[in-house]
Amino acid sequence: MSQDPQQESFDPRIPEAPVEVSAIPVIRPAHADSDPVTSPAPAVPDAALDPVETDAATGMVEMSTEPVADSPLTQPPLSEPVTTSVLAPADGNGRVPAPQAVPDPDANALEAFADAALHEPQLEESGFADAPFAVPGERSRGRRLPRPRLRRSPKPAADPNPDRVVYGEHMPTQAIALVERLGSSAYGRRMRSRLSARKADQDAAVDARTTLDFALKLGETMFSFGASSMDVESSIIVVTQAFGIHEIEIDLTNQAISLNYAPDSSRGEVPYTLQRVVRSWSTNFAGLGLLHRLVEEIADGETTRAEAQRRLVEIRRTPKPFPAWSEVIMAGVFCGLFVPFIGGTWRGALVGMVSTWIVFWLKIKVEKRGLPEIFSTMLGSFLATTIALTLHAVNVGIDPSLVIAGGIMILLPSSRFVAAVQDAINGFPLTAAGRLTSALLGYMGLMGGIMIGVIGSEIAGLPTLDLAEAPTGSELPAIVLMLLVACAAMSDSIVEQATWKALIASGLVASAAYGVWLLFDGIGTGPRLTPAIAAMAVGFLGRIAALRLGFPQIVVVLPSMLFLLPGLAIFRALYEFTVESGSTLLGVAGIFNATVVVAAIAGGVVFGDILARPLTDRIFVGSRPATGAGHVR
Repeated sequence: MSQDPQQESFDPRIPEAPVEVSAIPVIRPAHADSDPVTSPAPAVPDAALDPVETDAATGMVEMSTEPVADSPLTQPPLSEPVTTSVLAPADGNGRVPAPQAVPDPDANALEAFADAALHEPQLEESGFADAPFAVPGERSRGRRLPRPRLRRSPKPAADPNPDRVVYGEHMPTQAIALVERLGSSAYGRRMRSRLSARKADQDAAVDARTTLDFALKLGETMFSFGASSMDVESSIIVVTQAFGIHEIEIDLTNQAISLNYAPDSSRGEVPYTLQRVVRSWSTNFAGLGLLHRLVEEIADGETTRAEAQRRLVEIRRTPKPFPAWSEVIMAGVFCGLFVPFIGGTWRGALVGMVSTWIVFWLKIKVEKRGLPEIFSTMLGSFLATTIALTLHAVNVGIDPSLVIAGGIMILLPSSRFVAAVQDAINGFPLTAAGRLTSALLGYMGLMGGIMIGVIGSEIAGLPTLDLAEAPTGSELPAIVLMLLVACAAMSDSIVEQATWKALIASGLVASAAYGVWLLFDGIGTGPRLTPAIAAMAVGFLGRIAALRLGFPQIVVVLPSMLFLLPGLAIFRALYEFTVESGSTLLGVAGIFNATVVVAAIAGGVVFGDILARPLTDRIFVGSRPATGAGHVR
C-alpha cells in the first residue's frame, strides 16, 4: 500500500505524539466605518502555528509538505504577540491608540504589595457612572468595556498583635434562639415566661445537688471525727431543711451515708441518690465541736451555704489541738492515775504509766503499718500483761493485776460500746450491730492478748497470782480519789483531742459522777447497778455541760465515764479462765458479768442523755429562731 505523501507516517519508536493542526483566532479591533454584520473581520494567518495556505486564484487550501516542528513540553506553544492596542477600544473616530510597551514588574513593588493588608474594595461612584454599558443591538462588536476604577480604603492603624484574627461582624450562619422569632406573636410572652421558669428549675436542681453534697460531706466528717449516728442524722436534717431541701430521706448503715432526694415530679426537678462510705476514723473532738457550732449557726439562720461550705473545708484542714506524742504521754498519765484509784500503790502507778507508754506507742506504730485493730489491741494487752507479771516475778513490789487493769483501761473500746447502745436505742439497728461487732472484736483482741501473756508467763515458770482475795479498793481519802478521777478524765480528753474547755468540763462531770457513785455504793445498790446509776449522772450532766459549751455530748461524756469501766474484773475473769483449771466456769461467769457491766454503763449514759433533753431544749433551744429562718435556697 502506497503511503500518502501529505500524511505523516507513525513510528512507534518515537514517544512524542504527533502535533495536531490547529488555528488560533486573533481578535482585531473593529473600525468605525465597517459593519460588523456585513463585513467580517479578515483572517490573520499565523505562519508559526497554522500550516494551512490558501491559493489566491482558486481559493483552495494548499497543504504544506514540511511537517511543523514539535514544541518542547516545558514551554507554552508559540503564539503571535498581541499588542496592547488589540485589547484597547477604539475612540470615536475609529482610531486605535498606539501600542505601549508593558514594563517588567519591580520585585520590590511586588513584595510590598504582597505584604500589604487586604481590605474590602469600594467602588467609586463617578468612575462607575461614567463607564459605558453594552446594549444589545448597538455597535459593540470588538469593544471591551473599561474596568471600573477601584478605590482602596485608608490603611488602618497598625495592630499591636498582627497574628490575631478579629471578626467585625457576626457570622451569617450563627445560630439564634428560636424563641426570639416569637417576639411579636401572641405566644412570645408565654414562651419567655416558660423558659424563665425552666431556667429557674434548672438553677434549683443545681442548688439541690450542691446542698446534698455539702450535707453528705458534713456527715462523713462527723462520722470520721467520732460522732454518733443520732448526731450525724440530726445535723444532715438541719442542713437540708435550712437550705430548702425538704423531700429527702436519710439512711445511715454502719459506715455508709445515703441521701435520697425525691422532689415532686410536677416541678420537673431531677431526683438524686447520693452515698458516701466512711473508711477511716481519726478521733478529733475539737473538730467535732467546730462542726456542732457550724450546724447550730445554720439552724439559727446566721450562715449562708457558701459560707458553711468554706468553713467546712477549714475545719477539715484544721490540725488537731495537741501533737501526736501528747496522746502517748497522756495515755500513760491516765494509767498512772487510775492504778491508785482501784487500790494500787504509787510504785505500781509508775510501772503502769511506763508500760502504757510503750504499749500505746507500739500500738500506734503497728496500726500505721496496716495491722488491723484487733491484732494491735491484742499486742498491746499482751505486752502490758507480760511486763507486769515479769516485774512481779523479780519482786519489784507491785500488784500485777492492778497494773494490768490500769493498762488495759485505755485499750477498751468503750466509745464504741456506748455508741452501739445509743444507736440501738435511737433507731439505728444496723449501725448499732456494726458498731457492736467492731467493739466485740476489740474486746476479744484485748482478752486474747491477756490470755497469751498469762499462758506465756506460766510456760516461762513465772509465779502464779493469788486471786482468792477480792480487791478491797483504795484507802485514799474520797477527796483525793475525786481529784484522781477528774485528772484521769482530763488526761483522756487530751488523748481524744478535745479543747481546753471540754477538758475542764470532763473533769468536773467525772468528779460529780464519782460523788454519785459513792452515794449509791454507800446505800448498797451493788457492784452492777451502782456503775449504771453513776453512768446516768454522766449522761445527764455531760449533755448539759456539752451543749452549754457548744459541743456534742459525747465530747464530755466519753472521758468522764472511763473510771466506771470494770478493767480489774475483766483481768481477774480472764486469769481464772486461763490459769485456774478448777475455776473455768467462774472465769466464764466473770467475763459475762464484766460484759454486762460495760453494757449497763453504756445504757446508763444514753438514758441520762435522754433525761436531760427536755431541760436542754428549754434552756438552749427555746430562745432560738425556727430552723431555716432567713435562708432561701
